[in-house]
Amino acid sequence: MNGKRTLKGAFIGVVLLLAGHAGAQDLVISTVSLTGGTPDGVAGDSTDNLYFAVGAAAVIWKMSPTGVIQTIAGQSGVTGSTNGAAGAALFSYPTGIALDANGNIYVADPGNNTIRKITPAGIVSTLAGIPGVFGFHDGPGSTATFNLPGALAVDAGGNVYVADGQNLTIRKIDPSGVVSTLAGIPLDGGYSLQGIAVDGSGDIFVSCGEYIGASATFQAPPGANAIFKRSAAGIVTVFAGQLFVSGSTDGPGTQASFNNPAGLATDTAGDLFVADENNGTIREISPAGVVTTIAGMAGDPGMVDGSGGYARFTSPLGIAVDGYGNVFITDSQEVRRGIPGSNTRSPTRFSNLSARGMVTSSSPLIGGFVVVGTASQTVLARGIGPTLAEFGVPNPLENPQLDIYDQSGALVASSAAGINATNGASAAALVGAFPLAVGSSDAPLVITLKPGAYTAVVSSPSGGTGTALVEVYEIP
Repeated sequence: MNGKRTLKGAFIGVVLLLAGHAGAQDLVISTVSLTGGTPDGVAGDSTDNLYFAVGAAAVIWKMSPTGVIQTIAGQSGVTGSTNGAAGAALFSYPTGIALDANGNIYVADPGNNTIRKITPAGIVSTLAGIPGVFGFHDGPGSTATFNLPGALAVDAGGNVYVADGQNLTIRKIDPSGVVSTLAGIPLDGGYSLQGIAVDGSGDIFVSCGEYIGASATFQAPPGANAIFKRSAAGIVTVFAGQLFVSGSTDGPGTQASFNNPAGLATDTAGDLFVADENNGTIREISPAGVVTTIAGMAGDPGMVDGSGGYARFTSPLGIAVDGYGNVFITDSQEVRRGIPGSNTRSPTRFSNLSARGMVTSSSPLIGGFVVVGTASQTVLARGIGPTLAEFGVPNPLENPQLDIYDQSGALVASSAAGINATNGASAAALVGAFPLAVGSSDAPLVITLKPGAYTAVVSSPSGGTGTALVEVYEIP
């Protein structure tokens, strides 16, 4: 299958993991564990890396497609406005994050009232705003001012759009760094914009939820609970939600209701996705304005993987959509992945492979599989040795290593990174695979793969010999 591969071993078969086109339908939710902080905003790049603004820790994270997390800018727990090399730079409660087509990362840094830029070379600068200065002034980035800018979006032309929180305005930073105001949102002070997204037509969407200002009474005013649209022609309207009404009703835009809508993201079809924080749900709004709940159950918080209304969220906040229609959500200390149901269903499918064989220092066990269609697919791949002893298999391989290669021979995932043990257990339960022995050195991997041909290779890096099992499951 992978003609460029030169590994010597036993090739054991092919499985087609079918992937289709995402539509307005339930998401199948799985969890990727994060530790060391509670991420706020999330964005992705064209090579399936995810980036997080971690406000409380004052850092920016990058997570590889295999789940390896690293801090790429800022110093954990240290706030400030220092620019320069990413490791020496400082942020103050960064919340929003977005990327442009050139790999530049933009960060909304509301604790500094600034918008920061991180180049692919790892250099941090202040794109716009004056650190520590609240205000509302347009002009060159070095003289412009903001008031708690919380979220960002970038269009294909490299323009950066800012949800300027307590100014209740949509600001634009053009590629030359000049700041202008595109629209104001018709709300009184005390409210703040929370999310922002821009679609391919130039329409801009912002969300506004809870009242956060001071109140003269013991009971705060109701949340705005609405999604506003600023059309490419400059007209501002309520796109979805009923102003000052909280709820979870689906349906036509202004008949639907939300409860503290937070992060926003658009897909290539023009659908808008909403992290509806206090409902604990993910909502999708069609270009025509029809609202549908596609994951979670309003009023029933939790951390449960599953499809559509069977999934549970604690506090969904940031949201991003990749080119295949997969949705990524920050949820307390977790990032959740949502795969559209059309990416995981077809009338007939063959969805997993497994084979057993002898592994030596010079002869690995190799399984081939293909992801076909137009969307990426999350899989559980396992290289199993020690747990085979529980099934009476003689001479199980003691320390298997599992590597996944693409059709060019490039390594795309490896159990040698020491990740995915927790995710592997939850994924196994989801697909009905037998559990691995507690504390074993078996090698599970949970990875999202683009369409293409792959090989799963079980080897013995310690030079041992023994029986191993290789498995690949489609995660629905």
